[in-house]
Amino acid sequence: MKRLYGALSFLGVLLLVSCAGGLPPSLQREIGDENSLLQSDEQQLQHSRDKVQQELAQAPDLFSGQSEPDQWMANYGLARTKLSSAKADAQQLAGVREEVRARRLLAEERALRQAAETTWKAQEAAAGAWLAFRRDLPTSLAGMNREYQTIHTADLTQLSKTIAQAEKDWPAKSSDLENRLAIVKAIPAKAEEEWSATAAARQDAAAGKADAKQVAVLIKTDELLSQQAKAVTAAPAELAGLSAQLYDTWDKILTDLDESHYGGDSLYRERLKTVRTHYTNVAAKKTETHSEEHWVTVSEPSFEAVKNDMGMAIAHKDAGHFDSEATTIPQPPGYSYIASPEQGSNQYGYWTHDNGGHSIWTWLPEYLILRELLWNHDYHPVVMGDYSAYRMAQRNGTSYYGQQTPNSPPKYGSHGTFTQSHYANSRYVQSGGYSGSAYASRGSSSPGVARGSPSWESNSNSNGAGKRFGRQPGAAPSGQRFGRQSGGFRAPSGRGFGRHR
Repeated sequence: MKRLYGALSFLGVLLLVSCAGGLPPSLQREIGDENSLLQSDEQQLQHSRDKVQQELAQAPDLFSGQSEPDQWMANYGLARTKLSSAKADAQQLAGVREEVRARRLLAEERALRQAAETTWKAQEAAAGAWLAFRRDLPTSLAGMNREYQTIHTADLTQLSKTIAQAEKDWPAKSSDLENRLAIVKAIPAKAEEEWSATAAARQDAAAGKADAKQVAVLIKTDELLSQQAKAVTAAPAELAGLSAQLYDTWDKILTDLDESHYGGDSLYRERLKTVRTHYTNVAAKKTETHSEEHWVTVSEPSFEAVKNDMGMAIAHKDAGHFDSEATTIPQPPGYSYIASPEQGSNQYGYWTHDNGGHSIWTWLPEYLILRELLWNHDYHPVVMGDYSAYRMAQRNGTSYYGQQTPNSPPKYGSHGTFTQSHYANSRYVQSGGYSGSAYASRGSSSPGVARGSPSWESNSNSNGAGKRFGRQPGAAPSGQRFGRQSGGFRAPSGRGFGRHR
């Protein structure tokens, strides 16, 4: 009776939440649907727990002395705790009228409910697997044999070659890759030990003479073999993919933002351009550059997090690093490729002087395509003062939007002059996003910037298909000068950039 009263009380809360005013209709529906699922999951969890307890009682000899049943019951308790926390979020939602807070609470409620559901379903499946193994021993033994053969016949030769080449190309990752490979290579030997240790139990089970303890040992061994078979099967693709990440440098540049409203609902989108430079020959520094661009729908918090970063590289990864090591502090595009003044030069370019005596960064010819993609085809040389300020911001873990005075606008970011001119055709600028800046000029685009259809409607790259450029030769000899570069800094007629430092 107490449980019934509690369910009815909670149902009343759900009705209040579903009818909550001040929130968009679609959000109210989401809240109502989620709360219905929460109530259903509470009932299903209890039913699942009762079922497992009945199964344990029906096979006391199989589970006697085993630690698994206690762990299953403990995990049911954890699942119930998660559902209780989800219910607390649902009850808080009853009085919430502010959309941002409501969405946060709803997301927490959903995550807790789903985690609880995953937990209790796993316990039910585990208990069922024990009983199923015993119920049909011939089929279970055949399954064990298939798993063993999968591990025993695994060919890791090509994977070893791939890892060896990656270690040669990227010595700093050698230890990491070798450790990962060693774990995979150890699987067959470990499986062989487990297989041999259960020979007698498998023989008795095949003859129908295995006792409960032998069956329990076979069940646990089967679980291990299943995990090992999956690991050794997936390892070649996973490790090869991880190694392949080392050969790419990439940037994700935020090229547009769009916030649309449909009645009381909102849709948030980002347009990202991924500029990827892939090493085809590390020793010779031969690369090819590929660019692709497309819209992605994001959550409101994700949209708000980058709302000030139009035109910026919101993520960057260097070659020789894994994707998980990418930096995600937004910075001006291309700055990550520039060498420090102390270093003077790198494979991408070098510091030199213009005719006014300013220190500027000069790109080598083989990376001009990369430069144009990063700067949206209107590059202006980076001066050392800007780069030094960027380095300081980087050390402090903050974004650099360009040096500015109280009366001057920022250069980069959503309200920067770079964005106003380089992305004048973007949906963000044309919809008045830049005009929200205190520094916006009266015109909506800079002189000389073509206007027309918004870039998100353009046929160019609209389907996300990339543009690939041919192989690029290695770095030019130190000290070589280069003439005028399209779209970039132009020295006075007939003069170069000065000496290579």
